[in-house]
Amino acid sequence: MNLLDQLWEAYASHVPYARTFVQLAQGKFRNDHIAFRSLNLENIARVFEDLGWTRAGEYDFPDTHLNAIHLSKPGEPRVFVSELRVGELSPRAQRILEQLPPDPPFDGTASWFRGPGLMPAESELLELERESQYGAWLLLFGREVNHFTASVPDVEEWQRRMREAGIPMKDEIEGAPGAGLRQTATKAAPRRVRLRERERDWPYAYLEIAERNDGFDGFVTTQARQLFDMTKR
Repeated sequence: MNLLDQLWEAYASHVPYARTFVQLAQGKFRNDHIAFRSLNLENIARVFEDLGWTRAGEYDFPDTHLNAIHLSKPGEPRVFVSELRVGELSPRAQRILEQLPPDPPFDGTASWFRGPGLMPAESELLELERESQYGAWLLLFGREVNHFTASVPDVEEWQRRMREAGIPMKDEIEGAPGAGLRQTATKAAPRRVRLRERERDWPYAYLEIAERNDGFDGFVTTQARQLFDMTKR
């Protein structure tokens, strides 16, 4: 089993919506891209560059203090890696995020893509969330997969099919009919996390569904910006 297959198995074990899609698609799943979040995108990018992916696009999200790149490799899914610009946050948010350990060298296994193993104080998690829900997500889930993306020929059809199956979906489709990239997503599946004081549920990961047209190969910042919010509570 290759790295992406192992990451899919770990992700799908926590995201039942992804398993529902595969069932509706009769076991067929074509992955458009996989996405990760980070404080330093270079560390994750290097893993995939060493496996043959190359950088193909750069993106900036100033209102959320994020930037991102995507990498591509012929015959393989795109890899989208984003990064929180911690230095633009308040001193208090920066101190909370200092709990995150630095990324160790990649050990060649899928288990490298794991959470930080912290048990943050709930008050600190909620305080950080108010300034950066992305930062709060990292404090809990670290290098774990943020989402996989199903590539489909008709995103509207799949929005309807998933809703009919009882899956909570994004209210609107990103991208106009016929646009180079049209996207929707499930809501983020909740996951039980351990905090210093107690356990509670927190939005973990979602399944994105994407339709590409006219050979468009990249991403659209205004649309990606909306999808970052799928992990908001």
